[in-house]
Amino acid sequence: MKINMRTTAAVVAALTLAVSAASAEGFSVAGDIRSGIEFGFGDDAKVVSTSDYHDGNYYGNGNTRLRLNFKYENGDAGAVFRYEHKAGKAWFDEGNAKYAMGYAKLFDGILVAEAGKLKDLYTGSDGQEGYGLTDIASAGAYGAGFTLLPVDGLAVQAIVSDSLGKGFEARKDNFTFGAKYANDVIKVAGGYNLSGKAYGYVGIGAVENLGVDLEVYYEQLEDKDDIVEINEDINYDLNDSLSFGLLAYQKFGEEEKPVFEFNPHVMFGIDDTFAVSAESYITVPTAEDSKVAFSVTPALWINVKKAKVNVYYTYDNDGENSANYVGTGVKVSF
Repeated sequence: MKINMRTTAAVVAALTLAVSAASAEGFSVAGDIRSGIEFGFGDDAKVVSTSDYHDGNYYGNGNTRLRLNFKYENGDAGAVFRYEHKAGKAWFDEGNAKYAMGYAKLFDGILVAEAGKLKDLYTGSDGQEGYGLTDIASAGAYGAGFTLLPVDGLAVQAIVSDSLGKGFEARKDNFTFGAKYANDVIKVAGGYNLSGKAYGYVGIGAVENLGVDLEVYYEQLEDKDDIVEINEDINYDLNDSLSFGLLAYQKFGEEEKPVFEFNPHVMFGIDDTFAVSAESYITVPTAEDSKVAFSVTPALWINVKKAKVNVYYTYDNDGENSANYVGTGVKVSF
């Protein structure tokens, strides 16, 4: 068996850094490692994959990944950093640092100043897509931000950002603004970049065991129709064992005609260790001569402390070709 020493060394170094950071006062580290193997049979299926998986959109892992989240806080100052590596990508380049910023809490925490490769910690969506200010910051995520926290549950944020460079003349796409209000019943958030990108979010938790999230993404384009994407995530916990729901998307502007996507899902816990799930993903385009695509994924889940294993089968049909996938995956969280 051939061992990639460079890859092995990178993993060892990353985990050593994580353990060292966690043992220092004021430091904490969290993250996950997920991987698996999949066998495909059919028209366009890969025979074997250890990077990307057809294990379900809602419950599945999706791909092989190592993620490390570092946090340091000492009184009113701190820093956060995320390292993330996905299969097939370089181990050490700029893209591995998803965010890396320091912050200072001023005036008894009413104002927070941030600098670095920014991450929206205050005004982002809690929905399926998880939009934040840095997702719509057209010029880049490197810069400075200020967040006002005037009352409990309310955050108002502004960032000025760009990509890494020697300098730039200020443009409208360097400026992004957002706000969020949250309590036990409702959450409302939104952000806007002056280039014409925006997101909105509403989350409702007024009904026990029922979760409802609505997200909207908007992007203004000069030579094409503006992009509008809406998604609704509705999930209900019937009891401690059974949960089910529907994730739905409506997409306008990217194609000539709207596209509608539906992701119904259900999970049943047999006991504390075993669970079974089933989900389907249905894509309904409205353009002429387009065809409906769908997939169906049943899975068995084995849960232990800080880890879960899935064994799954997926049937996938794009309207013309079909494929079958069988695989297993492991995710360890820490």
